[in-house]
Amino acid sequence: MVLKMNRLPSNRGNTLREVQLMNRLRHPNILRFMGVCVHQGQLHALTEYMNGGTLEQLLSSPEPLSWPVRLRLALDIAHGLRYLHAKGVFHRDLTSKNCLIRREDRSFTAVVGDFGLAEKIPVYREGERKEPLAVVGSPYWMAPEVLRGELYDEKADVFAFGIVLCELIARVPADPDYLPRTEDFGLDVAAFQTLVGDDCPLPFLLLAIHCCSMEPSARAPFTEITQHLEWILEHLPEPAPLTRAPLIHNQGSQSNKNETNHHLSTPYICGCYKYSEGRFRDTRGEWRVMRTRGKGGGCKRRVLA
Repeated sequence: MVLKMNRLPSNRGNTLREVQLMNRLRHPNILRFMGVCVHQGQLHALTEYMNGGTLEQLLSSPEPLSWPVRLRLALDIAHGLRYLHAKGVFHRDLTSKNCLIRREDRSFTAVVGDFGLAEKIPVYREGERKEPLAVVGSPYWMAPEVLRGELYDEKADVFAFGIVLCELIARVPADPDYLPRTEDFGLDVAAFQTLVGDDCPLPFLLLAIHCCSMEPSARAPFTEITQHLEWILEHLPEPAPLTRAPLIHNQGSQSNKNETNHHLSTPYICGCYKYSEGRFRDTRGEWRVMRTRGKGGGCKRRVLA
């Protein structure tokens, strides 16, 4: 077990809320709550011990991580957040520091921890006065709408997850000195793709870009994200690469107001691997095209066109 020390009397309220929340969460990808300890009037939480440290530490280590391993770690985190959101709660401080690793031989499992800033998912009703929630979290992972002090909800967790995916894909810290960002707090897609190796599964890259969409309503919910990651894992070819970018938004008439713009389309693989393309919205909501070309067994990819 691990004792999470609370040294600040002013933080007692957050610790109590975290303990109350963790006590009703039971999921393989959520850090397991073991109990509480009171010492000198301070409340401390007892949690399970994770022998692999944090995801941030794993990514900065020399440990080789294959694409299936990285995808499974992403799926673990997505499953944890899907469960949390289904409970009507969102995390508000998802980072690679708060994703912990359980290591067994050469396999890894990720669990989501640190629920001190978790909050009930707000419901913003039309016509009612809307007060934004407090600006909280770790700046590198915070969604643009949070940083601007606007109304925000569980889609802020999706943006943070997108930044974690970028860390997984490029193995760089979330610090903007390493992970390129735009002046309006988005992901600099063009600069980021220069950090990504040619062996990265194309749908994995596109999913990270999608989750970092500037518009919250454009980000898919974790129910769809988990299904999408499962599909990518199931169809990871050996050795042929994935050739269809499965994130396709609003291909129908733009005048159709009932059409949602965040759903992930049904993806597929073209076994011939000659030419394929997929369309998606970048972080500024602009239409972009991703193309892949292969000739004679070789692979050349141009990400943005």
